[in-house]
Amino acid sequence: MAILSGSVEADVPIQFADREWSEFLWRSLYGNFAKGFGEYSSSITETDADSGTVKFETEGERLVRVTVEVDYTPRSQSDPQAEVRLAQTRLDRDLAKYRDFLVHRCEQESCRPSQPSA
Repeated sequence: MAILSGSVEADVPIQFADREWSEFLWRSLYGNFAKGFGEYSSSITETDADSGTVKFETEGERLVRVTVEVDYTPRSQSDPQAEVRLAQTRLDRDLAKYRDFLVHRCEQESCRPSQPSA
C-alpha cells in the first residue's frame, strides 16, 4: 500500500471549502457537472482509494488549505510503482481542479465576507 498526498490553498471561507468538497466529489463520481463546469470534472472514481482523510485548515484570516491523504493499493502486478506515480499525478491534477472549481463557485455565490471599509 502507498500513501498519496497533496494540498491546495484558496481564498475562501473554511465552511465553504468543506461544503464544496462534498459537492465536487459527488459531481465527479456521478458526472453531474452543470453547464460551464465540465472542465472541472476529475478522474476520481469510487474504487480509487482504500481509505483516506481530508483536512481543512485556515491560514491567516481568509486562506484555507485543503489537504488530502489517501491509502492506495496498486492493482497492477506488472508495475505497481508506475501505477502509484500515475495515481499521485491524478490526485494532484484533481486537487488543482477542485481548487479551480472552489474558486469559481465562490465567485458565483459571493462566498467571501465583505471587507470593512478603511
